[in-house]
Amino acid sequence: MNFSCDVSQLTTNQMKIADFIKKMGDRILYYSETELAKELRISNATISRFWKKIGYENFKAFKSDIIQNEQIAPEKKLEHSLTQIQKQQVKIHEHLLSIMDLQITHTLEELDVKRFKEAIALMSTCRRLYIHAPSSAEGIAVLMKHRLKRFGLDIEIVPKSGHELFESLLHIQNEDVVFLFGFVSMTKEAYVILDYAKKKNYKTIIITDQLISDFQDQGDYIFYTNRGELWEFHSMIAPTFLIESFILGIGQFLEEQSLRNLEQLSELRKTYKDQLPRLR
Repeated sequence: MNFSCDVSQLTTNQMKIADFIKKMGDRILYYSETELAKELRISNATISRFWKKIGYENFKAFKSDIIQNEQIAPEKKLEHSLTQIQKQQVKIHEHLLSIMDLQITHTLEELDVKRFKEAIALMSTCRRLYIHAPSSAEGIAVLMKHRLKRFGLDIEIVPKSGHELFESLLHIQNEDVVFLFGFVSMTKEAYVILDYAKKKNYKTIIITDQLISDFQDQGDYIFYTNRGELWEFHSMIAPTFLIESFILGIGQFLEEQSLRNLEQLSELRKTYKDQLPRLR
């Protein structure tokens, strides 16, 4: 669904509504204003005022515009039905498989392949790659560092906050890249990193779970990853999938160097396997 609006003119709650509409796509047609208010935990009055803010008389006029300009695809209708089925009692692994398929599909739908390849080249050739990963993203950052170091990249995980964050920023040069995880909203630390990038001229890559957010126009490369709806358990399946894609892409970009490093790692293991029997 083609939907856009001037983010700079929206309040925090209005931005939340816009992000929800962008994520839901054609499925927004199945909602009433009351249901939107309930799902987003926003008042009905705020929902009603939003439509005029983006140029429509009311929600009905907004829906009518969608119907007139876009044909609702069968897979969208099926997707809506599957979402409803998920609300019923099902086995955990069945539910997980269903949402995993949806979240990865939505992530890939928003992926700009050209920009994705450019980001891979940027990370593969930078002097040092810094990773900022607050909260739930910390585990993925550790995985990312572990695997990329095998390819010979210089990786550093930026402290999440405090004075240590400034210590890391002090050493970033314009040949470096900072990779940020920006889930839910932009933190003060993320704002500092992005603002400092304008002064030091280093590149930034952002992974976010919001299609419309404060991150827009702030980073050099912004990639969306679906983590479920606002009211659902926020899964890390799609973000991990996207990070693994970056890792494989970098491995392919640095194929000769990557294979050489992995061969050396294998030789080290063979050489010292008797001294370190637990090493595998």
